[in-house]
Amino acid sequence: MKSKNIYSVAAIIGMAGFIFVYDSANLGGSVKYIQPYFNLLPNQVGILIAISLIGNFFGSLLSGYFSDKIGRKMTMIYGIVIGASGLALAALSTNILFFCIGRIIFGFSTGLIFVAAPMYITEVAPASKRGRAGSIRQLLLAFGLILGYTTTFLFNYLFSIEWNIKFGWRILISIEILLLGIMFLAMLTLVESPRWLIIKGRIEEAKKSLECFIESEDRVDLVFSEMLLNNSKEILGKKVPIRGGLIYALSLCIIFPIFRQLSGVNAITYYAQKIFSEISNTSTNLAYFQSIFIGFSELLGAIFVVSFADKFGRKILLLLGAAGMFFSEGFIAYSLYYSKVSLDLSYLVYIYNFFFTISAGAMLTVYISEALPTVIRSKGSALTGMINWIADAAIIYSFPLLNANVYLTEKFHGSISFIIFSISMLLFFIVILFLPETKNKTLEEIANYWKTKGNWE
Repeated sequence: MKSKNIYSVAAIIGMAGFIFVYDSANLGGSVKYIQPYFNLLPNQVGILIAISLIGNFFGSLLSGYFSDKIGRKMTMIYGIVIGASGLALAALSTNILFFCIGRIIFGFSTGLIFVAAPMYITEVAPASKRGRAGSIRQLLLAFGLILGYTTTFLFNYLFSIEWNIKFGWRILISIEILLLGIMFLAMLTLVESPRWLIIKGRIEEAKKSLECFIESEDRVDLVFSEMLLNNSKEILGKKVPIRGGLIYALSLCIIFPIFRQLSGVNAITYYAQKIFSEISNTSTNLAYFQSIFIGFSELLGAIFVVSFADKFGRKILLLLGAAGMFFSEGFIAYSLYYSKVSLDLSYLVYIYNFFFTISAGAMLTVYISEALPTVIRSKGSALTGMINWIADAAIIYSFPLLNANVYLTEKFHGSISFIIFSISMLLFFIVILFLPETKNKTLEEIANYWKTKGNWE
C-alpha cells in the first residue's frame, strides 16, 4: 500500500466538520428567506433550525453499530451519500414537510459521520502526531464558518430579499451538495482503520494499513503486537463486559458533550446575527458582517491547537480554554446585566470563540476519542454523539425562550443565558483537573491506564 500523510488524511476526514459548520452558518443566515417562503410562524423557526437534530441523534445511535459492522471508512462514505440525498430533497422542496424530511436525513448523515470520523483519525494516527492530526478538523471547521457566514453575507448584500426568498436559499444548500461530492471522491483514497481490521480478524490487511502511517518497521511491529494483545478477545468474538475502568472511560462520554453544549457554542453559531444585532445595536448588514469574524477567531484557535496540541498536551489546552470561556462569557453577562452594551462587546464573542476552539471544540473531540479503549470506542463514541445532539437541541430550543421570557429579561436584562454558560465553564474547569493526560501515549497505553481503575478482562 502507498504511504499516507496523516495530515492529508486528517484534512479529508475534517471536511465533514467543514460542511457541517457551513450548514449551521448557512441555515442561520438563510432562515430569514426560508421563513417567509414557507409562511412560518415565529415559534416555528426554532423547530426548523433544530429539526435536523432528530436525524443527528439516530445517526449517532446507529453509527457505533455500522462502524463496527462495515468499518469506519465505509460508514463515512455511506453517510456522505445519505447527506447529499437529504440536502437535495431540502433544496428542491416546495412545502415545509419535505424540507424538514430532507433536513432530518441530512442530520442522520452527520450523526453517522461525526461519530465515525474522530474514531478513524484516532485509530490511524501515530501517537506523536495524534493531537495535531485530530485538531486539523478544527481548522476546517473554522474555514467552514468563514465560508458559511461570508456566503450568506454576500447573498444578503448582493441580491434582493425577494430573489433570496425565491432562489437564494436553494443555491446556498446546493453548494453543500457540491462539497459533499468532493469529500466523497477524497474518501475513496483512504485505507480502513488497522484496529478495526484486527478486530475483524483481517490481520494481514491490518498490518499493511498500519504501515501506511508509520515509517519505522520496528515501530510498526511494536504497535502491531500491542494492538493484537489488547484486542485478542475481540478477535475471538468474545464480548467484553462493561466494568472496572471502562465505566470511568464511558462516564466521559456523558459528561463532556453536556459541558460542550453548556459552553453555548451552538446558540452563538445559530443565532450569531441576532446576537450581534442585540448586543451591538447594529444594522442587519453589519451584524451579518460581524458574524464572519466568528470564523476568523475560530481559525486562530485552530492554528493555536494544531501548533501546540502535541507540545503542551490535552489538559493544558482544556484548562486554558475553560478558563477563557468562563471569563469572556462572564464579562458578556456582566455587560448585559448592567446594560453596558456597545460595539466593543462583540469582541468578547470572538475571544470566547477562540477559547472554545482550543478546548471544548478541538481538544475535547481528540481527548474523548483517544481516551476510550478500542473495545468500547465505537459504543462510547456513539453515546457521546447522542448526548451531544440531545444537549444541543436543548440549548438551541431554550436559548431564545430564555431571552424572550419577560420576567428573566426584566430581572437579568438578557444576561441569563451567558450567566448559565459562564458558570458551566467554571465547573468544566474543575472536572478537567481530575483527568489523566494522554499526550504521546499509544491507544493501548491509555487503555492500560483505565485498567488500573479496575480490569475488565
